Amino acid sequence: MPLSSILTPQVRSYFQLLTCTVSLIYLCPYTAIGVIKYIVVWTKKSKTKKNATAIDESKIDWKQLDDLGLSRERLEQSGELEKMLNWQKSNLLTIAVPFGDTTIYTEACLAFRTDNSGNIGLAIHPLRKEPQLDFPYMGYKFSPEEKEALLTTGNLGKTIDVTPKNGEPFAAYVSIDPQTNEIIALRADRVNIPKEIKGVTLSDAQYKDLVEGKAVKVEGMTAKSGKSFDAVLQVNAERKGIEFIFDNKQGLKERQQHKQQQGVPHKLCGLELSDKQREALDSGRTLYLKNMVDKQGQPFNAYVRMDKEQSRPRFYKWNPDKKQETGKGKVVAVAEEHKTQVAVNNHGKTNEASKNVKEPLKTGQTQPTAEQKQKQDENKQKKSRGRKM
Repeated sequence: MPLSSILTPQVRSYFQLLTCTVSLIYLCPYTAIGVIKYIVVWTKKSKTKKNATAIDESKIDWKQLDDLGLSRERLEQSGELEKMLNWQKSNLLTIAVPFGDTTIYTEACLAFRTDNSGNIGLAIHPLRKEPQLDFPYMGYKFSPEEKEALLTTGNLGKTIDVTPKNGEPFAAYVSIDPQTNEIIALRADRVNIPKEIKGVTLSDAQYKDLVEGKAVKVEGMTAKSGKSFDAVLQVNAERKGIEFIFDNKQGLKERQQHKQQQGVPHKLCGLELSDKQREALDSGRTLYLKNMVDKQGQPFNAYVRMDKEQSRPRFYKWNPDKKQETGKGKVVAVAEEHKTQVAVNNHGKTNEASKNVKEPLKTGQTQPTAEQKQKQDENKQKKSRGRKM
């Protein structure tokens, strides 16, 4: 069967355009450059469109989220909705579970999944205190050595045969989700392991070990920046593919601690955050926090919201939620009365109050005090006396 008969019209047009471009490189290089730019833009738009329509939002039962104390707006603000709409699990979220006359608050990762009828439902992956390795998992009982491997590295290091409830047995890679301590199985026949990774062609022995689930050290790989790097590669069921381990001695507990450090801190600029404040920031809400302390030990106030992509808090001069509604530009700063103070104390800026004065500015200070003014005048006189002709 010819290749053209199994390609979509859109893909066939893409290949035809690419073939013509190769010919243009010899005949008219400038035109070829323009066509190549068009191809790049078209590819990016196609990828974006594909990602944006992974799950049809109209088919989602949003009431399921409301019942857990969540909302579409909250997930969108926190950046978790985009991941969930692309079949990925969210990070840990605080959910409210009704239990009789009370409500239990706990943490869980959420994901959209389809049932046997094709309906989209909500999968809840609750946080566990520790992996449940002493009980059979999908009909398989872990040996002491296998438990040790999972607890040490997070990966079993081999494939095993598991049998789901009311399903057929299959070979699977097994790992532990470092966020929830949930045991995850990934069908081995759904993992595509390439022979070449980051510019390095694997040897037959390396490829065989990687397919079997073992950890493999690969040297001389090339990053996107062009730099060479080494790493240990291993199939991770939770990530649904190959993971890069840059410190082979880093175990599951260390990775769990790293995950926790990426979340909302317990203390922010010297201010101890309450559980409700941390929960609000983790859900993407903006808080106005008072009595934080800058690097020079001076208190300041600011609007704060978590940047999920960089796992760090952002400080704002005005409420960023209201700024987005008015369509004005984003201003990353602190509250107005502390703007000058933090600029001088934290970022080394200089104004009239701090010129030739080593001590930090006080809360809300924008002009020099009488004592600072006297020191500034004395420094000016010393400089004028020492000036040579």
